[in-house]
Amino acid sequence: MAYSTISLRDYVGKTLNKLYDPRMYVLDGDLSGATRSLQFQQEHPDHFIECGISETSGVSIATGLAMEGMIPFYVNFAIFCTGSAWTQVRMACYAGANIKLLSTHPGMDNGPDGASHHGNEDIALMRVLPNMKIFVPHSPAQLEEAVRLAIATDGPCYIRVSRDVVPVLEQDLSVGQTFGGVKLVEETGDEFAIVYEGTALMAAKEGFDRLSERGRRGRLIQVQTVKPLDEAGLLSLIQDTGRVVTVENHTVIGGLGGAVSELLAGLESHPSLRRVGVHDEFTQSGPTAQVKARYGLSGEHVAKAVLD
Repeated sequence: MAYSTISLRDYVGKTLNKLYDPRMYVLDGDLSGATRSLQFQQEHPDHFIECGISETSGVSIATGLAMEGMIPFYVNFAIFCTGSAWTQVRMACYAGANIKLLSTHPGMDNGPDGASHHGNEDIALMRVLPNMKIFVPHSPAQLEEAVRLAIATDGPCYIRVSRDVVPVLEQDLSVGQTFGGVKLVEETGDEFAIVYEGTALMAAKEGFDRLSERGRRGRLIQVQTVKPLDEAGLLSLIQDTGRVVTVENHTVIGGLGGAVSELLAGLESHPSLRRVGVHDEFTQSGPTAQVKARYGLSGEHVAKAVLD
């Protein structure tokens, strides 16, 4: 199976430039080249703040800007803008501050740099915080709409953007799409449902296609807003299927799989559930595709989870 692919982080700076507002500031943690926020600095140098390798300071400055009526975007690797500065993010959420966190290199996307740079816990860290909203786009059009939604939202938002490549789906080439909730990406039947967050699109799509080649018919579903989770919308798509598999570039503890598990646990009856992702361990260094396959994030593992 061959797909045309992109790395969504390449659109970060372009998107922020396109949606520039005089109240917007972009803050960096000495990684603007890697996150592509450098492109924003080049066009709007007076609204770009280099905070250096001090994530706690970066989020604190962003919170101060928000309190003065600005719309700050703190852009960094996933583990740094959530884990390294978690206390500061928590206090911003406590205050209802209008900060926006935009992360690249989530999950195992930063393969060669090892466990210290892998962001397998960021969704869990943000899900637990009151007032925080979590958006996970998988295409440039969705990224634009997610940033637009974050700007329009009064309060803290977290946007998770893939560094690794994801397939370009034909339906994502259209413009004017709304962002949020859950989206039925593909449907061939109701035997199963594969439910994924945007940075895990490659494994989810490959798994779905493998099953289709074997004559299995089901649904491919994207959760665009992990928090707040559109429970009614998701249940309408999965409740009549025989089995559900969640797919995430993240630990299965507290992330998308955790959110879906919590939803299903409150029902009197529900489809069986399997979770594809990292299982309670630190991931190791290596080429990104190999690291993901080692820890179960691949089309082969997704298809196997459905068949099991």
